[in-house]
Amino acid sequence: MNTVPVTCPSCFEEFEVPAPFVTETPCDVDYDCEVCCRPMRISFDDEDGEVVGLAYGLND
Repeated sequence: MNTVPVTCPSCFEEFEVPAPFVTETPCDVDYDCEVCCRPMRISFDDEDGEVVGLAYGLND
């Protein structure tokens, strides 16, 4: 399983999350921070054949 690093928009801690296959991007998923447990969204996209993730708050 591939993972990508994301930074929580609430507590600013970085952690790894499972990444979708590159053929399944772009996509957004709901996720709870593994450090502070606050809800967020993660946007996954393809950058030169690699999946990257960007976490953002629900109100962003």
